[in-house]
Amino acid sequence: MSNPDFIAGHEACPAWVARIMAGEDASLSREGTAAQQELVANVKRYLASHATERIRLVDIAHTLRISPVYLTEVFRQVEGVPLYRYALRKRLERAIRLLPRNQADLSALALDLDFASHSHFTTAFRRAFGCTPAAFRERARQICRNLTSSASQPGETPNRSVALRPDRRAVA
Repeated sequence: MSNPDFIAGHEACPAWVARIMAGEDASLSREGTAAQQELVANVKRYLASHATERIRLVDIAHTLRISPVYLTEVFRQVEGVPLYRYALRKRLERAIRLLPRNQADLSALALDLDFASHSHFTTAFRRAFGCTPAAFRERARQICRNLTSSASQPGETPNRSVALRPDRRAVA
């Protein structure tokens, strides 16, 4: 089942893409005690500071001096999603930021983002955003070219075809 928020054909750039490109963190703590929310905040900081590394649950738990089982239970309770899903979403958000300016082979990018293969990356990306990374990259580049060309022409109104759609979130 594909997500209705995707970049394809002539569709405008969804608001969630703009938020990701701006580096916003869309997730908010939902439940749990103050100590549990602080633990989850520490996990998020750990993930952000090790974004380019292969991250294992046991490494996070060891760093925070807690059991992996407790970590996964608390994270799910506070965030409402399992830790692995949150980490996957963060890798896909990083892909969204990197793809428009990425000149490298998508297989290399997939490995840099800690996906097992190009196929694994493409499948996860399509499930989350409804299009392939290659289609997203091409559409993002078209939008950037349109914005650049309309901004360089004096006296013209901005290109309204790239306006952001109402807020809808993609779920990884």
